[in-house]
Amino acid sequence: MKTLRSILPGPKSLSISVIFFTIAFGQVSAETILLKNGEKTYGTVIDQSTDTVTILKETKRQTLPKSQILKIIFKEIKDEAELAKLFDAEKKKLNKDGKKSEKEEQLDTILLEQMIKENSYKAVQKRLALIEKYIDEQDSSWEEYISANRNPWEPVWKSAILPGWGLSTMKHDNYARAYQIAIGLSIIVAIGGSQAATEQHNKAENRLSKILFEDPVTYAQIQGSGITGASVVVTKMQSDSISEYNSFKSKEGQYENYSRAGLYMGVGLYLVQLAQSYFLGQKWATHNIIQTPSGEAVKEGFNFKSNYMPIAAGGASNLWEYRTDLRYVSTF
Repeated sequence: MKTLRSILPGPKSLSISVIFFTIAFGQVSAETILLKNGEKTYGTVIDQSTDTVTILKETKRQTLPKSQILKIIFKEIKDEAELAKLFDAEKKKLNKDGKKSEKEEQLDTILLEQMIKENSYKAVQKRLALIEKYIDEQDSSWEEYISANRNPWEPVWKSAILPGWGLSTMKHDNYARAYQIAIGLSIIVAIGGSQAATEQHNKAENRLSKILFEDPVTYAQIQGSGITGASVVVTKMQSDSISEYNSFKSKEGQYENYSRAGLYMGVGLYLVQLAQSYFLGQKWATHNIIQTPSGEAVKEGFNFKSNYMPIAAGGASNLWEYRTDLRYVSTF
């Protein structure tokens, strides 16, 4: 035990007793933690410091002071009788200050650290399995998406054909939907405004036709009837007709403005999403870049390289040549 003590220089203020149990691979352990006040809790130990132990309990982190922990058992124990025996046995090991011997505390710390490493590895493996399962459920083509060769112009021409398509190809679905909705609304405003303006224009033309051809006959009949105040009635009717015509023309102008605004906005958003597809596409395709052992950046497939370089240095004159290389690069 001298050898063990000499190589265990751990903290000297620990009061934990640890029992090590083998855990089946691929399954994160559930520890039983006995507290000095007689209570117990269950969780997976994932970290420790000089004064605390961190456990994972129902996907939430919880920190426990080591001064409150009586014993950590690396298995889940539900039998109350067994727990009572363990609690009584560990209580007897405490001195009058509520601590265990330095030797036992150091051994407990080493065993606890080893179990934390094993739990952390298994927790990461479980987390990765859940992430992969989630990705598979969300998009079964994710492996193909990651490994496929990408052309930076692909998102651009796709977005040119159908707004948002290129952004969706790069998995920027929120951008794609936003552009599609905004451009769609702009088109609706442009078309709707144009149709409303045409309707108001037709109404104005019909009103003008009545003013020029039908209303004069009506006015003549009213004035010829000998009705008292006929002139006032005719004047009021003429004023109303002109006012109605002006109202139609005013609404026609408003709807034309709405139509133009919708058209300009739609065209502007269309160009903006093309530009965004281009800039994001440059980054999206960067994984195609391969670095040669010499540090040169090339792409998989045919690569052209042109250099204008001197043939020889020094001398009375410098000779230069233009050299073009064609190489095919593949990964294996």
